[in-house]
Amino acid sequence: MSELENFVAKQIKTLVPHYEKVELEAVITSSSYSIEFFATVNGQKKQSFQMIDEGLFSEKAFNAASKAIADYVRALPSFNKDGLNKYALMLK
Repeated sequence: MSELENFVAKQIKTLVPHYEKVELEAVITSSSYSIEFFATVNGQKKQSFQMIDEGLFSEKAFNAASKAIADYVRALPSFNKDGLNKYALMLK
């Protein structure tokens, strides 16, 4: 697993400690970010916002994890400060 994948896994585990699989998509710029994921737990695949609606974790916790991921990506040497940085990760 890459350092980015390890960092993302650590953040997601604060929300979904016992996931089987996570599919995450992120678009990050210097001034904004959009992060969303699907997690499979006990054989059920759920979208991040669905899990918030169901009370599995709070929107505040999701926003904190998303911000941490965005800040980490922005500090990477490969980060394009003038464009869109798109990421798709699968964690198991």
